Amino acid sequence: MDIIGHRGFKRLYPENTMVGFKAASAFSIDGIECDVHWTKDEVPVIIHDAELERTTNGRGRVADHTWEELQLLDAGSYFDKKFKGEKIPSLRELAQWLQENNLTLHLELKEQLHTDNSNFVLSCISLLREHSLIRRTIISTFYHSYIREIKRQEPLLQTALLTKTPFRRGKKYANKVAADGIHIRHGVQASMYYGPWRRQGLTVRAYNVKRKQDYLRCLRAGVSGIITDDPEQMAELKFDRFVNS
Repeated sequence: MDIIGHRGFKRLYPENTMVGFKAASAFSIDGIECDVHWTKDEVPVIIHDAELERTTNGRGRVADHTWEELQLLDAGSYFDKKFKGEKIPSLRELAQWLQENNLTLHLELKEQLHTDNSNFVLSCISLLREHSLIRRTIISTFYHSYIREIKRQEPLLQTALLTKTPFRRGKKYANKVAADGIHIRHGVQASMYYGPWRRQGLTVRAYNVKRKQDYLRCLRAGVSGIITDDPEQMAELKFDRFVNS
């Protein structure tokens, strides 16, 4: 079962920053997860919210700022003053760093209003191609109409639909939107679907996995990966089970 750092190392570092990604990579994890928005000048950048206020000292929408303007913002101090000066990374910067390791990239595409979604998707895929990351990337999104466009542009990319709640006809719906798998918020109810989905041939990954009992429940259900705020703790659990097996 793969260990994937949610927005890097969200429990101890500012989310979606290079310092967080690098900290997560120091442990025996398999991948990192992050979010992508588009700037005013059509640069894919790594940030979760459409608005800047929560994680930076900026104001307004990401889409209303150029890449150059976003580089003036502080994306670390909101979490802790010791991270003052940390910047919003671009997808290009992240892709370049991934050349130094073997981590899988789990890329969540966020909804882009008032723009051509096919161009947004293409801008992300082009960067992945440029850095030979197509076979190391899984693209997920809550906006399931994006998934078919992703597959149209690059059939080799693995895709996953994101959902907060389970639904019975997982395989049928995944096929409808051209998704290879499902990424779902972990919970007792959701975990009842992991096994059936997996047996239907879907790749299942769970996010919001925070505790040892969550880890063990996912492991027993045979999920392919967990997306966690604390990759250090989950990597240690995985190692301990390996040593004691």
